[in-house]
Amino acid sequence: MNLYEQWLQKADDIGLHVVENVPFESQAKGLICGNCIGLNQDIETTAEKACVLAEEIIHSQENTGNILDQRIGNNSKQERKARKVLHHNLADLKTIAYLLKSGYKDITEIADKLGITENLLSEAISAYKDEYGISLQLGNDVLFLEPTLVLKSQIND
Repeated sequence: MNLYEQWLQKADDIGLHVVENVPFESQAKGLICGNCIGLNQDIETTAEKACVLAEEIIHSQENTGNILDQRIGNNSKQERKARKVLHHNLADLKTIAYLLKSGYKDITEIADKLGITENLLSEAISAYKDEYGISLQLGNDVLFLEPTLVLKSQIND
């Protein structure tokens, strides 16, 4: 089961109905209203569908009310919170470190293995840099987020 199918199952498990290929008038990739999630017909890849669906499910769990107008302070705060949860769900730091240790070398390979878009992975890494700085300790390893994604072991073999 791919990532998109996993999120479809999660939607079903919590009582959300997903409608694909909706001809949106807006640029939005996905929208949730009540217990229905609509996915824009312009979504091109399964990875992008997975990311959009996951975000809308997270919004259903984390947010209240209509948060479309991001100029309103509370709306942008709710959006940031949902994006943080999305990053931790789809691009977890420990999983990224594991993939680097397993031989995946760059953002393209890691995003592909995770089943997400490169854009979402890059956004998550940028958010992690804001939260942790350019590097962080993960067990016996140090994960460098800048200038490139690198995992260095602190244990001499």
